[in-house]
Amino acid sequence: MKKLELAAEMNVNDLPGIPSSLRRKSKFLEQPVFNSYHSETELLRYIQLLQAKDLSLTHSMIPLGSCTMKLNATSEMEALTQHGWSSVHPFQPADSVQGYHYIIEVFHHWIMLMEKLSEDLKAITGLDEISLQPNSGAQGELTGLRVIRAYHKSRGEERRNVCLIPVSAHGTNPASAAMAGMKVIPIKCDSKGNLDMEDLEKKAEQNKDKLGAIMVTYPSTFGVFEEGIRRVCDIVHQHGGQVYMDGANMNAQIGLCNPGDLGADVCHLNLHKT
Repeated sequence: MKKLELAAEMNVNDLPGIPSSLRRKSKFLEQPVFNSYHSETELLRYIQLLQAKDLSLTHSMIPLGSCTMKLNATSEMEALTQHGWSSVHPFQPADSVQGYHYIIEVFHHWIMLMEKLSEDLKAITGLDEISLQPNSGAQGELTGLRVIRAYHKSRGEERRNVCLIPVSAHGTNPASAAMAGMKVIPIKCDSKGNLDMEDLEKKAEQNKDKLGAIMVTYPSTFGVFEEGIRRVCDIVHQHGGQVYMDGANMNAQIGLCNPGDLGADVCHLNLHKT
């Protein structure tokens, strides 16, 4: 607390080495918000309060939420990272780790459950393999794009780093593509929310030697079942790219179709919503 008080009293302009042209001459951070919240919990509640003031798709036409933010609570992650839980010594005597032996027994049944889940998800998605490792929608996107990049690299086509993304895409899509080392090129949508096929064909042709992937959400964030989704997949495949399908709205596909049949190569599923 003493350090905080000293920091508050300190005049930054008294610090040596700061040119006079860069020294602040006006007051700053005097609004109540900058001195009203003194814990992570209070700050999270304040941010949630701000978020709740916005009229978003979550509150109106489409019941969507943030796939990344609502999966793991801070209280859950904090417990999992405690030293006594996560860092048992490799030479700990066997007679003092009975709890871990019980966990291993439970873990065996958990593995069987996960294998069954993987087989069910293969049937639901129409894809060949499933990974249960990514821990959020955004991490699923990054994982899928990294897989696509590895696929191109295995074929000697590492140059394929262009990712086409509709302007209607989830906000995490371009961010994930950038983190995967890809160059994002936006694709227009028409007045009904469908992809502009003319613009897609134009951009695919322009980037045919570097096209790595397209990221599509089906049905889209507008709530639209893209009528030309198979054509979208065909256009991208014809120009050497892969199709990444954002499965945030997978509920709408169940029993009607699946990503594999539509032509998608990779997708992620938000299991806490699907």
